[in-house]
Amino acid sequence: MSPTKEDYLKVLFELGAWKIQVPNKEIAERLNISPPTVTEMMNSLVKTGWVEYTPYKGSMLSEAGAEYAKKLIRKHRLWEVFLVKNLDFNIDEVHNEAELLEHSTSDILADQLEKYLGYPEHCPHGGAIPLELMDTQEKVSIRLSDIKNDDIISVARILNEEKLVQHFKRANLNINDDIQITGRDKTIDLLYITNHTTGEEIELSRTIAQYLFVVDKSE
Repeated sequence: MSPTKEDYLKVLFELGAWKIQVPNKEIAERLNISPPTVTEMMNSLVKTGWVEYTPYKGSMLSEAGAEYAKKLIRKHRLWEVFLVKNLDFNIDEVHNEAELLEHSTSDILADQLEKYLGYPEHCPHGGAIPLELMDTQEKVSIRLSDIKNDDIISVARILNEEKLVQHFKRANLNINDDIQITGRDKTIDLLYITNHTTGEEIELSRTIAQYLFVVDKSE
């Protein structure tokens, strides 16, 4: 499979397309490409059985597509750990480098890299690495933008894109922070958040909040 197609499968999984249909517009925004280009690629992935597409609703990974995406994501996250732990990269610098490395990493190399790193469970952005743990994390985590109540929740994962990571870094919003939505302004698409870990008040747009994944503290 080409690196481009692999990137589509990976993005689909990270956006939750193993359990929900993701609109082409959202995929286009994540990859910074035009919606027609996404539609063309989705048609190709549907024909090869990696993706299922429903008109006007979006795309969803097939079972085979989800399994392929998970293995690729595991490789990507292992390289992110290596770059931060062994080469002193900052977490907002590792995504593009890991993106290059993942496509040329065999399963054997990934297994040896995981062993060398001491079998890490999470990447620097909070993403689970072991496949079984990845399944669990994806099942219990939800986008911050989809939270409807004011319960205290915990930051589980940040979508590993450089500009997004930098944005959350500036907001001093970190993995495992306990946060709470204290207000919503639908007219300007804004969420008001209290970070109980740092004691700070944060404002986030719902557009940005959809790339922050959280878990319910009560579960």
